[in-house]
Amino acid sequence: MRFNLICDESGTNERYLVVGGLTLPRTNHEGLAAELVELKRSKGFRAEGEFKWGKVSKTFLPHYQTLLEWFFRHLKSNHLRFRAHVVDTSAYVYRQFGDGDKERAFYKVFYHLLFQSVRQLVLEEEGSNVLILLDDKTNRYPFRLSDLKQTLNAGLKRELKLVNLVVSVEPRQSSGPNAEPLIQIVDVLIGAIGYVRNGYLNRPEASPAKVEMVRFLERQAGTGFAFDTAARAPFNLWTFDVAAAMARKPK
Repeated sequence: MRFNLICDESGTNERYLVVGGLTLPRTNHEGLAAELVELKRSKGFRAEGEFKWGKVSKTFLPHYQTLLEWFFRHLKSNHLRFRAHVVDTSAYVYRQFGDGDKERAFYKVFYHLLFQSVRQLVLEEEGSNVLILLDDKTNRYPFRLSDLKQTLNAGLKRELKLVNLVVSVEPRQSSGPNAEPLIQIVDVLIGAIGYVRNGYLNRPEASPAKVEMVRFLERQAGTGFAFDTAARAPFNLWTFDVAAAMARKPK
């Protein structure tokens, strides 16, 4: 089966970085994206406009809850799944992880999220391949995405003895006329996870709307965002162990 994996990141300047993605059959992608755009319009959002964690407010809270209820209905119907990794970027070992290069460390974290996601799909669905769509961002090194594809395919071949499982790694915009609307769902989910993991939820100055949104999402997901979930949970949340990843590095 062919799958799409749609990813974003949150907290690049925080202690805890969160990277996450939606996985869905490629045949579902167009229909789900169109459904989400129509739902956005019905709630007064422009089709090309962006809803995101940073814009959660008292005024828009009911609309955000409706949009995320839509996501969880499809999650519970097995039309898609969600996975997020959380990493402590303050640890010394994280700086070692990227050989002192912050951008390189960031993409190595993404590599592990993507590797585990693709690996699980291939083990569950023989003959699978995956198109990876990342939120568009400016990189200092211009070949990050092509290198990421090459490194993923090499790692997957080494472990699974299968070739070309990742067909492409491509950038997608989160707003504008050519936006990928499902990235906006990822943004809200990982933003909420980061809000919890970085300690904002319990601060006196915490946004009441964001606190309420976090609690709403936790009820929908069936888990508190301070905790990791079981490995195969459809809403999968995992604290990434950088030291363990470095210890597994191929010789």
